Amino acid sequence: MDAVANHCRVGADDRLLVRWPAPVPDGHRLVLRHRASGETRTEPITGGRHSVELDVGDLASGTWTLVIEAGGLDRPLLTDDPGFSLDGLRAYADRPRERAVGVVRTPEGRVKLRVRKVTPHAEVEAVHPRDGEIRIIGRLAYTGPRPGESARLVAAARESEARLVRDVRLGGTAFQASLAVRDLAAAEPALWDLWLDVGDVHARLVTRLDDAPGKRGMLSYPRQVAESGGREMAVRPYYTDRDQLAISCRLVGAEAP
Repeated sequence: MDAVANHCRVGADDRLLVRWPAPVPDGHRLVLRHRASGETRTEPITGGRHSVELDVGDLASGTWTLVIEAGGLDRPLLTDDPGFSLDGLRAYADRPRERAVGVVRTPEGRVKLRVRKVTPHAEVEAVHPRDGEIRIIGRLAYTGPRPGESARLVAAARESEARLVRDVRLGGTAFQASLAVRDLAAAEPALWDLWLDVGDVHARLVTRLDDAPGKRGMLSYPRQVAESGGREMAVRPYYTDRDQLAISCRLVGAEAP
């Protein structure tokens, strides 16, 4: 079987769906093999069907290779599907999870599954620094909706015990928060880390679901200048080397990072 799958994704229900443009002949099986332990999971592909689907929510953490087995021979499962969409990744993260399963496609088109442990975070989808404030739009990831629970944005200065706490609008998993530039400028020069507190969840603000790591040095935001105590302070959001959203508040001319 040499056909390349045109759909290969894990849905929000943790089911892997593989689909081909033409029916699969009888006698073929999809085999998942755990790279570290050698454990296998096998699913027959009924002849005449274009697709196969199986539950992968209980797979062990690590990397799983996928092959098509027929007549005693294994061939790598190939696909031209990137394995995800941004909407699909967001829908996947909208459910409570301790592990995440995702498709990884090699440059040659071979399919692997990556199973990893996850913890809740606050996924940042947009940052708007203008008009004297920094407005942040995003969604809780891996916690599910938190109905009836209050939410707060916490800005914590790294160099001191200074804190700024602001109420957050939360609907389902979506949130909107803002910080006034003048409030940040009123504190001593600082780098501020950002957290979203919802009930018992203390979630760091990061951007990871877009599958585009390395934002520091690639993505920058404009600064806003505010006067405080006779000093001019430059305030701007930025990403750390771990794709965490933070805010720099420095004297004009001494901005960092």
